[in-house]
Amino acid sequence: MSTGPVSDPEILLDARGMPIETWGGKFTRKFKENPFVPVLAGLTTASLLVAVTKLRKRDSISLNHWLRVRVLMQGLTVVAVVGGSWWYGQMKHQKEAAAAEEQERLIERAAFEARLRAAEEADRMEKLEEEFLSKQAAGKNDGSGGWFGGMLGKGGSGSASGAAGPSSSTSA
Repeated sequence: MSTGPVSDPEILLDARGMPIETWGGKFTRKFKENPFVPVLAGLTTASLLVAVTKLRKRDSISLNHWLRVRVLMQGLTVVAVVGGSWWYGQMKHQKEAAAAEEQERLIERAAFEARLRAAEEADRMEKLEEEFLSKQAAGKNDGSGGWFGGMLGKGGSGSASGAAGPSSSTSA
């Protein structure tokens, strides 16, 4: 298996690494963007060729007819170019707007997830605090509270009442 970069043999790159478009690739791209222009340009060319054959045969009535068809096809081609450019611009604008909306949605989603994580962390901390306080309250009730489990007394200060409490119960 090769570790080198995989390149498509149809895509040529210039010195800056930008793809060079071939004639066929450009035609295909343009045809996909606006298919009416090449079709109408072909019909214009065909009507002109038919008009030339009528000129050679000296058929002036047919020649005028085909020249009018050529003018009509040229006009339709211009309309297709202008309309296609407008349509392509509208579609590009819609795509950019949709991309911006998607980006905004992703940013909002990330902000929501960050707020959710912060809320979950705060909830977890509150639960730990409640658990700690409930254990501390339960420790005070069973008499084992204070430092070192009540060895130094309930207050943990070594007071006389704490030290006398356990010893007075054994001497009585």
